[in-house]
Amino acid sequence: MKKIFLLMMAVCSLICFGSCIDELDNYEAPNAGIKGTILDAETNQPIPLPVQGSNGAVVKLYEQNTGATQSIDFRAKMDGTYENSQVFNCEYKIVVEGPFAQPCEDMVTVHGQTVKDLKTIPYARIEANASVSGRVVTINYNVDLTDVSYNVSEVYGYWNFAPGVDDNGSNRAGKVTVSDTQGTITLDLSNDATFLDNLYKIKANNNKIYVRVGAKTEGKINYSTIIELTIQ
Repeated sequence: MKKIFLLMMAVCSLICFGSCIDELDNYEAPNAGIKGTILDAETNQPIPLPVQGSNGAVVKLYEQNTGATQSIDFRAKMDGTYENSQVFNCEYKIVVEGPFAQPCEDMVTVHGQTVKDLKTIPYARIEANASVSGRVVTINYNVDLTDVSYNVSEVYGYWNFAPGVDDNGSNRAGKVTVSDTQGTITLDLSNDATFLDNLYKIKANNNKIYVRVGAKTEGKINYSTIIELTIQ
């Protein structure tokens, strides 16, 4: 009798477990998406950001009126855009954590594929242009602070053999540090061991390299857009 009772209990447990699995399987999958651009509230231009990765700007979606306690986190891209194609139709508070002097947040109702641009103010706006002569790169730059009270501690000139460029060591092949908020940064790649060691990669990419300027303001780094150059 005891064996029969135990067998019946085991069968009931299996039925219950199967019912739970079926119930879990019946939950709807994410059926919507959100994308947009993080804009400078004063210029209405995209704010250049770090490389999309572990040190990039974080986008957080907080579900409203659902009891959810965990945010949905993902990374914005270098060009200031963001996208997540796997979210639920829902009302969210959206917050972006990046090199911004003002909070970057808003409310959004996601229904299907939804576009939502966000506006904030960076610590600094950086304009840069670059030219190349042989293997010498000259970068002219200007750092424009969005508040006169801000302090720029350092300005950086970066180069990389891949299109992703920022202050993270894995996203730059070279870095030059200066203190002036306006001027010229020179990269002499003919004497750069990293350049010479990776010359085969550069040649395989049609002699392309990528440069960028960053400025650390109030401990946060804002960037220029990335400039593509052809090296000889």
